[in-house]
Amino acid sequence: MGVSPPDVVVVGSGPGGSTLAYGLARQGARVVVVEQGSFLGPEPSRADEPSVYIGDVMQRARHWVGGPSKFYGAALYRLRETDFQATTTEGGVSPAWPMRYSDLEPFYCDAERLYGVRGSVADDPSEPPHSQGYAHGPIEHEPDIQPIVDRIRARGVSVSYIPKAIDYGPGGRCVLCSGCDGYYCQLDAKWDAETAALRPALATGLVEVLTGTECLGVLTTPDGRCARGVRLRRDGEEFILDAQMVAVCAGHLQTPMVLRRSRAPAHPEGIGNASGSLGRYLAGHSAGLLFAMRGVRRMPKLHQKTFAINEFYASSPGWPFPTGVIQAAGQLPIWTLMPRGIAPVVQAMAERSLTCFLMAEAVPRRDAGLRFDGDRLSRVVDPQHNTETYARLRRLASGILKDAGFRVVLGRRRPGALWHPVGTARMGQDPATSVVDPTCRVHGMENLYVVDSSVLPSAGAVNTTLTVIALALKVAAEVAGRGRPAEPALGHEPTVATRSGGRAAWPDPHSA
Repeated sequence: MGVSPPDVVVVGSGPGGSTLAYGLARQGARVVVVEQGSFLGPEPSRADEPSVYIGDVMQRARHWVGGPSKFYGAALYRLRETDFQATTTEGGVSPAWPMRYSDLEPFYCDAERLYGVRGSVADDPSEPPHSQGYAHGPIEHEPDIQPIVDRIRARGVSVSYIPKAIDYGPGGRCVLCSGCDGYYCQLDAKWDAETAALRPALATGLVEVLTGTECLGVLTTPDGRCARGVRLRRDGEEFILDAQMVAVCAGHLQTPMVLRRSRAPAHPEGIGNASGSLGRYLAGHSAGLLFAMRGVRRMPKLHQKTFAINEFYASSPGWPFPTGVIQAAGQLPIWTLMPRGIAPVVQAMAERSLTCFLMAEAVPRRDAGLRFDGDRLSRVVDPQHNTETYARLRRLASGILKDAGFRVVLGRRRPGALWHPVGTARMGQDPATSVVDPTCRVHGMENLYVVDSSVLPSAGAVNTTLTVIALALKVAAEVAGRGRPAEPALGHEPTVATRSGGRAAWPDPHSA
């Protein structure tokens, strides 16, 4: 296909893959990023809309450059110190990580600068120590949201800002529209994996992206200890791309599938699967929605995902276990995902509500995860939800919102889904119960890494994307023989950008 062998092949362009490519390029490595999808671009027919809902894009494509971050709500939280320690929950023990929070903390700082995170450590009793403050202040609450926050605080409940990765401020592109959470931003005002990391990586001239390209498997040396490249398919044609290092960053579902398809005599059950741990130990968040309604008046269009209640992260009144978080959600048209018969009712309710996410931890178990049928994924077994913990979180949220002036609060009594899934190629010291070591290198391999949500041993109860980004920067530094982030990493200031075939048309904003 005319592609020169790079130093590193990165499979996947989500937060792990794009950030790793940027981090490696910052160290001078030549990188090829392999992505099944293509670049998303503004839709001329919808030029008057700042954002496009994920359901509309899914009708056109299943994969895209930047991965799920193109549609995330831009909430970039650090995991809490206790999340790195063994913690007893209602349903079992959330495992200790093979590293401490302090080991990752400098890379959290680097990640927040790279993704232009705006936040504040104030009024969040769960916030871990920061060696550096946020480079940018938080997104202030909308006039319709501030009185709600004030009433909650007046009742003695801590309310914190959500750390957000959006290009807001003087000269910035963000207009604080209602379509952010669950939407693709047509203004490029959201710092996602593509805009924050991949574009400046491409601007170095050291990184290339192969779009519309599927990774069929990782190729190894005969003894199985070294990756020597990847087998790819593009436009129906298969070819091999050699590299000195391979990193699989395709997400909690696709990464185990790539490693499973990489079976060879030295790896008869797939790379990293000698102990049968590949695809197992699925974890994440027991999550659901809560709808707080004042009456028949519709909520105005606003950017409402700015506040959270993390006071019950470690415990809650009368409950000794970690309970979870209450987080304002964006204005999501969830009725479009409902059966036609109930969609109008859900729409009427959602348009008149302040919507909140509830998230409690779902801890990993060996029997939870992916089930393989040969090289196919046959089914996914979710971890057991902490149902009583979630029910208590729901009651706490309901009481707080009613005290804040909402008359009716509706939502499922049990968690509706597993969100922010992690763990299917999890990190650990023991190859018998993990796939990668604490450096994210596959056990028994010299130059094969996994850097995405699949390596996280647990999910805590806050959004996990920033932790993936920080791990990617840590891996890049360690591969280059450095123990700490490269300097300088100045981070993003608001810029005016143009597109050129989906690639960066401006200089690297991180250069000195």
